[in-house]
Amino acid sequence: MVPNELEIMLLRFFHIVPALVFTLLCTTLQSQNLVQNGGFEDYLHCPDKMSNLNKDAKYWSAPSLGTTDYFNECSKTKLGIPMNFKGKQEAFEGSAYAGLYLFAPDDYREYIQVSLKETLEKGHRYRLMLYISLAEKSDGAVRDFGSVFSEKPLSIHTKRQLSHASLSSQSVQTTHMKQFPENGFHDNKEKWMQLSLDIVAKGFENYLILGNFMSNAATRYMDFKDASPRTEGYSYYYIDDISLTYLGPEYKPNEVYVLDHVNFNFDKFDLQPKAKQSLQDVYDYLKKNPNLKVAISGHTDDLGSDEYNDVLSKERAGSVARYLIKLGLEKNRITSKGYGDKVPLDSAQTDQARRKNRRVEFVMTEFEDDNE
Repeated sequence: MVPNELEIMLLRFFHIVPALVFTLLCTTLQSQNLVQNGGFEDYLHCPDKMSNLNKDAKYWSAPSLGTTDYFNECSKTKLGIPMNFKGKQEAFEGSAYAGLYLFAPDDYREYIQVSLKETLEKGHRYRLMLYISLAEKSDGAVRDFGSVFSEKPLSIHTKRQLSHASLSSQSVQTTHMKQFPENGFHDNKEKWMQLSLDIVAKGFENYLILGNFMSNAATRYMDFKDASPRTEGYSYYYIDDISLTYLGPEYKPNEVYVLDHVNFNFDKFDLQPKAKQSLQDVYDYLKKNPNLKVAISGHTDDLGSDEYNDVLSKERAGSVARYLIKLGLEKNRITSKGYGDKVPLDSAQTDQARRKNRRVEFVMTEFEDDNE
């Protein structure tokens, strides 16, 4: 029986849609913002009191006694948008943002903290991005703005800067402070300035804290009214559209890695969809690090003859190498080799151990062009 056009269309639909859904899912996972309410749009109360971020903005709080502010278009008070008690500024996106002092007399500081949607994966890379704007009524601008991640929410009874010493004295596990890269002072009072930095997770991060973690003496401050760089004026900033997105694993040169989800079915060397996503991570890393090359090794379980396993392991390594080349990796930056069942991860003669041994590993090393 010859299928009609409708049947052909249905067959194509059921073939294409699952693949499309999987692609969209992977894209979503890669670009998902892990910061809860990063644009401050979700609120519990329309702000009518200053210093009330803890009670107004959903998911956000102040980790110290510094009194961070919440602004929203809905407010009929001095906490509105665009006009508020610190000047005039439209939201970067949406209808809300937060405001905090990054510099003030006597080392007074304000911070914001938020819970993440999931615990960060150890050894994996993430990109933190946000937008800030210097409030019109600020006396000066700073260059120092940083982030800290913690296992649990912080509650530190100080109005001063959250120094390394004060963070270390807490029972809560925290990362070291990391500064946003800058090309100058954050001194624009009209336009929003984008700040971005990449981190490698420790594996315990559940909360993000933002602010200036330096003392006044250590902060690079430019006073608009005084020639002295140490004059203690005020630097107040609006902050909006905070995001934390997943970039992929962090690979160290000369270390052996087992490719995630590249555990082959018995007697097979074809790549499954999840394996292709793992290889995309490897390719993306190599693309960003042109000084590295990669060596692929294929492995089998202990079933079958040595000769057959040598061929099968070579095919497994080759399938990975070919896929990386298909993604765009230069052929002279990749080698592949099969080891049969000679290097097992688990020597137990069980189905679980054999599945673990049916794998592909890789090592990245410094790349030297043979033509040089």
